[in-house]
Amino acid sequence: MIVLLQQGASLGLRRVRVRDRLRARLRASALDHQLAAGASPESSVALALHATHLCESSHCRLLAHSLTRLAAASDAPARSRLTAPVCRATVRRARAEIDAVVDRLEATVPVDVRGVARIRILLADGTGPLYRDSSADHLSTELRTALAEMEPLA
Repeated sequence: MIVLLQQGASLGLRRVRVRDRLRARLRASALDHQLAAGASPESSVALALHATHLCESSHCRLLAHSLTRLAAASDAPARSRLTAPVCRATVRRARAEIDAVVDRLEATVPVDVRGVARIRILLADGTGPLYRDSSADHLSTELRTALAEMEPLA
């Protein structure tokens, strides 16, 4: 069962079906973008399921591990084999922000889904600032924004 917003801004319970879970998994990238843009997780079954998955501590630890590996790979010799060729210089310049995001993802306090979705987008976007040399502070800015968005709204 999940809680969803209904007409008139009331809340209602909805049973989750297998097909709902499958749709959420298949549309993960699009759901990441919607959540990062501020869509309410309670506005649809797919968003609610995906948001729940993103905020699980195991998923946050997985993202933290991915960022840690990318940061370590940026310091390794160029001949090392990476799954995706990161922009080493950009990653090295953003090392402090990466470390801060990793610390936040590994913390035991709750995170807001907007920031977690933003980190997933950064990791998955092969044309983004992790993988392409962009303006000097683009990656750092994106990471600081994600870090700020991970703080639950008061």
